Amino acid sequence: MRFYNLYLQTEYSLTASPIKIKELMQVSKDYGYDALAMTDIDNMYGALKFYNNCINNGIKPIIGLNLSLSSMENFYNSILLYAKNVQGYKNLLKISTIRKTKKEVYLKDIQKYCTDLIGILPNDENDAIKLLNEGNIKKSQELIEQYKKVIDDLYIGLDVQTSGNSRRISYIMDFCRKNGYKTVAINKTCYLYKEDLEVYKVLKSIGLSINEYTPSEKELNASLLSVDEAINVFKDYPTLIYSTEEIVNKCNLIIEKNGYKMPIFDKGINSETYIHDLAYVGLKKRLEDNKVNRNLYNTYVERLNYELEVINKMGFNDYFLIVYDFIKYAKRKGILVGPGRGSGPSSLVAYSLGITEIDPLKYGLLFERFLNPERTSMPDIDTDFPDNLRDEVIKYMGKRYGVDKVAHIGTFGTFGPRSAVRDVARVMKLSSIYLDEVLFFVPNSANSISNCLENPIFNKMYNENDLIKYLVDIVLKLEDLPRHVSIHAAGIIMADTTLNEYTALQEGINGLLQTQFEASDLEELGLVKIDFLGLKNLTIIQDILDNVSVNGKIDINNIPLDDKKTYEMIASGDTDGIFQLESSGMRSVLKRLKTSDFSDIVNALALYRPGPMEVIPSFVNRKFKKEKVEYLHNDLEEILKPTYGTIVFQEQILLIAKKFAGYSLGEADILRRAVSKKKSDILLKEQDKFITRAVSKGYSKDLATEIYNYILKFANYGFNKSHSVAYSMISYQMAYLKVNYYKEFMAVLMSNSIGKNHLLKSYFNNCVSRNIKVFLPSVNISSDKFVLTNEGIYASLLMVNGLGDTTVNNLLIERKENGIYIDYDNFVERTQNILNRKNFEMLVYAGALDEFNIPRKQMILEYDKSLEIANFGELFKEQLSAHTFSDEEYTFEEISKFEKNALGFNFKFDIFKQYSDVKKKYKTVDICSLQDVAIGSYVNLLFRIDSFNVIKTKKGEEMAFVTMSDDTGVIDGVLFPKQYSMIENDLEIDKIALGKVKVDLRDNKRQCVFEKIVIKKY
Repeated sequence: MRFYNLYLQTEYSLTASPIKIKELMQVSKDYGYDALAMTDIDNMYGALKFYNNCINNGIKPIIGLNLSLSSMENFYNSILLYAKNVQGYKNLLKISTIRKTKKEVYLKDIQKYCTDLIGILPNDENDAIKLLNEGNIKKSQELIEQYKKVIDDLYIGLDVQTSGNSRRISYIMDFCRKNGYKTVAINKTCYLYKEDLEVYKVLKSIGLSINEYTPSEKELNASLLSVDEAINVFKDYPTLIYSTEEIVNKCNLIIEKNGYKMPIFDKGINSETYIHDLAYVGLKKRLEDNKVNRNLYNTYVERLNYELEVINKMGFNDYFLIVYDFIKYAKRKGILVGPGRGSGPSSLVAYSLGITEIDPLKYGLLFERFLNPERTSMPDIDTDFPDNLRDEVIKYMGKRYGVDKVAHIGTFGTFGPRSAVRDVARVMKLSSIYLDEVLFFVPNSANSISNCLENPIFNKMYNENDLIKYLVDIVLKLEDLPRHVSIHAAGIIMADTTLNEYTALQEGINGLLQTQFEASDLEELGLVKIDFLGLKNLTIIQDILDNVSVNGKIDINNIPLDDKKTYEMIASGDTDGIFQLESSGMRSVLKRLKTSDFSDIVNALALYRPGPMEVIPSFVNRKFKKEKVEYLHNDLEEILKPTYGTIVFQEQILLIAKKFAGYSLGEADILRRAVSKKKSDILLKEQDKFITRAVSKGYSKDLATEIYNYILKFANYGFNKSHSVAYSMISYQMAYLKVNYYKEFMAVLMSNSIGKNHLLKSYFNNCVSRNIKVFLPSVNISSDKFVLTNEGIYASLLMVNGLGDTTVNNLLIERKENGIYIDYDNFVERTQNILNRKNFEMLVYAGALDEFNIPRKQMILEYDKSLEIANFGELFKEQLSAHTFSDEEYTFEEISKFEKNALGFNFKFDIFKQYSDVKKKYKTVDICSLQDVAIGSYVNLLFRIDSFNVIKTKKGEEMAFVTMSDDTGVIDGVLFPKQYSMIENDLEIDKIALGKVKVDLRDNKRQCVFEKIVIKKY
């Protein structure tokens, strides 16, 4: 006799079960199961993962669904459905889709999808059985018959998890025998082990957002029983046990994963002919536009023919045409498209079709790095769009190819260690003191709380404090559990037919549904994933071009790549706001390289990464002939000369393998992949192959071995050159716009930096240094962005503290509909229903009303009178006299403080301007300059105290963490007990201080450790 568990909820029931599928497999085998069923609540999220894990562990998978139907009798109406075969499985996908896309689902809604399914009505969870238990036999029978009309193979499920169940089981079995209904044993399983009940309760509490979940009697006994335990539990009902085996034998699902489910571009055309014609027309235009030497024409044609042949042979014509189509749509709509990313720019076909803007022959890019004819894999053309227009292209895909064939990709948010700690602490009602202590040892970067326990102090707390031990043990069980489903940041999925044949779906966005399977599952099934990536920097470029187009349109993809001023700016390190080139480390590399051409940027992007970064000093020295360039063999020179004898790009590895061992580029790419994945068995095999082939080409065995080891050494450093070229192009385009259209560039850059005050302040200073005026926000000129005028740039109204999008938008609508605000009273009258008092005061402090030529203090003092005049002026002309504005204004210190509160930093009334003598005397360093100061150096700093937090050390001494700023930026500082004790009575927010600090590094951020500090007015 065999028992099979047919009622099991996994982690993909989302906060309703802590059973992790991988752990379940081993436990199930230990418990004697050779078949296992999953029945997650209303969804198929984990179906494919469950299926694969079962197959890999020698367990027969039974794919089920715990479907909740809208009740006919106001009960919770649950039915368990199981797929007998592939058709039944596809029906489950469709039923789950219906459940996830309709508010109410009744039995009739799923009727046409119930073939090849087995149904079980679980007692206590279905109307029919509940009514039977209450003695309403007639009604119960009516409902069961309704189910049987829809699901022919129907069972009544009986469990023994609640008290008094034996009597009820006998009663229900008698009823079923009399009416010819089949019965089966079920044992609802919500967690693996008995001791996991606590984890289950906490998880349910989190999912339901309640303080404490009270489990039902059934849930108190919902751990996984071993086969022997279950047989013992149901020993008095052997027919129920036999039925579990009967159902398992009926279910024989094989999910086929054979080939790609390639969508069709257009049924009315021959894809092979169409892509061929488009590519040739496109290539001809590219070569003419770029004035490519006619002698090279045949080289391009040969490459194009080769690529088209490979693409056709691998069956990817339609894929390329689909990408071509949506990019053509974007360009036709005026949506900027990135030049390419990843390995896509390696394709001449992609360049000819306008998919990319990178000529692969010009930059020595290899097609096999993108699409390897010797390794069947899906081409991956990722595309960048402005982040505010990406959705428009995705919507087009749904309209063009059908919302049944195009969907967003589902993804799962999981419990991380730190978030799990907070959630569990809330359920435990743990005091904030305990919570803060635990969180101190669980940084944001932690991937598991078990790693945090390696800290001896935290480990001691865990072993000695029962509350902390309880919390940590629960967190360990919750880590990595799926918590909620969301939408993949970029990907959409396409298929050759309706997606519901391959995956369950649910509500999405942009008029599209989203898949219940995540990306890895979908790709395993052979579905086509396309990434539509939103890139903020393309939005910035587009906005700059829109600003520049007032004086003539610029084709950003055809700007000169030899602009001397652009390279001079990059080489100087003036790369604020430039994509990929902003960090202090990258600026240093660009300066050291004395960037003078496009290849320098390409090399810098490839080298400035962990690992290859260590070869930068040698690379720079070799460029400027301060270090001799030596090659292991002269045949390497042609390949490595452009990078001064150093392997920088993955493409160089392919070429070395081809040169020395006669590899095809496809074979070489397989070698590269093996090296990057460190597959030792493949590497040993490849080593023998490489050496044998190299020797047959006339190289010595020792040299062949040395070259192979050389490849192994640098393969991990090698970067995808096509990606580096493509992203360097965006960097160059931004730098070109900055140096040639600085005013327009800065206006857009600042618009996109609202809320990042340290950046805005730096950008303001840059503008001033170039004699470009930046004005305070103005209620009559400013908008929600920084506005360009002939005089200069006006700050955005969104900079003003407390003014959100809605308020600013209402101010702009009022101005547009009724004209500019004429004077102070006019402004107050027209905006009284838009602004509250706080909003009004912030606008005054920000200088947005300065154009009315009234002291800011007077505008604040006279606000109430202005409201009275606006509302009652006509009624009480005599009583309401006109304003009596005096010339009295706030002090400089007051106005500076108010301006900083309103804008986040001082724009016009900068108090630090009063301390130029102090700065000179003590040779102080600006905060922004600390990024270029060596770690461990001591400097003097003049700053304002923005905030501070006093804590006690383990010895009970007080110390403080300080946030401080000057007119260039913000930084954190530490006052240890000795330094804090010297100034604790003077430490106040907004005070100016002078300190000697050591520049330190904490969590990859610079901070200041005080050696001395003086707080006073200078």
